[in-house]
Amino acid sequence: MSTKLKTVLVGCLILLATTSVSVFANGKTEENGSAYTLSLATADNTYGLSSDAELQGAITDMIKDKTGTSVSPIIPPVASYADKLATLVNSGDAPDLFVVSQAMTKIPQMVARGQLLDLTDYIKQSPVLSKLDSSLFSAPQVNGKVYFVPYNYPKSKVLYLRKDIMEKYGITLSHTPTTVEFVTEMKKLVGTGITPFTFPKWIDNFQYFYNSFGAWGGLYLQDDKFIDGFQTPQMSEALAYLHQLYEEGILNREFITTENSAMREKTYTAQSASDIDYVTNYINYVQNTAAANKPTDMFLIYKLVGPHGDGGSLNEATQTAWVVSSKTKHPSDAVKVIESIVTDPELYPAFYGIGLKDFHYTLDENGAIVPTKKAANAGYKYTLNWISDSFLNVDIDHLAFTLPKAMIDGLKAQRANILGAQPNLGPNHASDVPVGVSDAYDRVSPSIKSTRESVATKIIVGTVTLEEGLKEYQNFWKSIDGEKILADLNASR
Repeated sequence: MSTKLKTVLVGCLILLATTSVSVFANGKTEENGSAYTLSLATADNTYGLSSDAELQGAITDMIKDKTGTSVSPIIPPVASYADKLATLVNSGDAPDLFVVSQAMTKIPQMVARGQLLDLTDYIKQSPVLSKLDSSLFSAPQVNGKVYFVPYNYPKSKVLYLRKDIMEKYGITLSHTPTTVEFVTEMKKLVGTGITPFTFPKWIDNFQYFYNSFGAWGGLYLQDDKFIDGFQTPQMSEALAYLHQLYEEGILNREFITTENSAMREKTYTAQSASDIDYVTNYINYVQNTAAANKPTDMFLIYKLVGPHGDGGSLNEATQTAWVVSSKTKHPSDAVKVIESIVTDPELYPAFYGIGLKDFHYTLDENGAIVPTKKAANAGYKYTLNWISDSFLNVDIDHLAFTLPKAMIDGLKAQRANILGAQPNLGPNHASDVPVGVSDAYDRVSPSIKSTRESVATKIIVGTVTLEEGLKEYQNFWKSIDGEKILADLNASR
């Protein structure tokens, strides 16, 4: 072989060596010496709960160790996360996988724009996601397809009732009493100086009571046909019941101006016997009633059963969830990363709750969590909700760190309440109405919501009769040509 030919062959071999694609044990390919990396976006109230780049890097390394996939995180402050994500997605530079807040509203919108990957089959084929309760993926579905993976149980609101007041005034209610029983028992507090039930100004929370009558506040599908739930006999029954609660002194008279913080404070301090709140807030009530020198356990009412057997908690369904960009080139690996973050017993608490030992925290001589100096300087503050509201089967009695007995008992009770609420979830039709089908509906839907809530408030407090209020709403409905909106939506079915 000539020297010239040898030189050419050697040069070709060198070129092949520097540009070849090699396959690693994890099945990944590497081009030009660099394995592909998935971009991942989430807010800084996750990812180890620290803004320090080195600590966030420790979470990144753990994700790779667990999945064999490299990720490049985008972790804006939680206050600016939604805007940052919207800019990325709408510019066509969406991360491979990312977290969506206000999922019930935003996921259907993003699906309509072709921005999200259909995860239905990926979930079915996942050895761990497929074993989760299928109801966790029920909302928000779009045309029967699943585009998200939740990372905790659905958000739901129930009634919180102070046990000390129940015992003192002989209030006997089950976790699922009837609407009649609720009135009968709570009337025992009228005239005592204690408000029986305190409600905040967020009128959409009245859906808890609408559920008891099989009513829905908004447009939704019934028997495969869109209807306006506010103009049904069921809604009339529900509004009449709420007016009764107001008239008989059970519902707080000033609810129109009551903030959530004021509502809770009245219950913490025993000025009010009950209120409505997230089932995941149980520990907060136990701790804050003690801090107010009014310590008590709390009794949760998951639903009120109405005259026709209807009822359910205020089901906010999936509010924050993982999704995958429709443009990702590595969908299986993106799903695998989500799968690990959501279900791995080591990665989940590191990502959402306490970070990593020796990076974010150490343990003192009693086994309690102590933030490292670096973590403390970066705003790290560990949380414990992952113990009770994640899908993990956490053994609360055998944690890797110690907690006060009262906290352990509280976490156990919170976990029990979350699981108890699950079979009693009310419906959620928030994603029933598709985006982009009726331009008129997309334009006026905020006005429909605000008018509905304004009329409901007037009826409940009695400034108008039920008949007058419904007539006012019907006039509004005609002004926006509501029947044409329904016709357009139903024509799309």
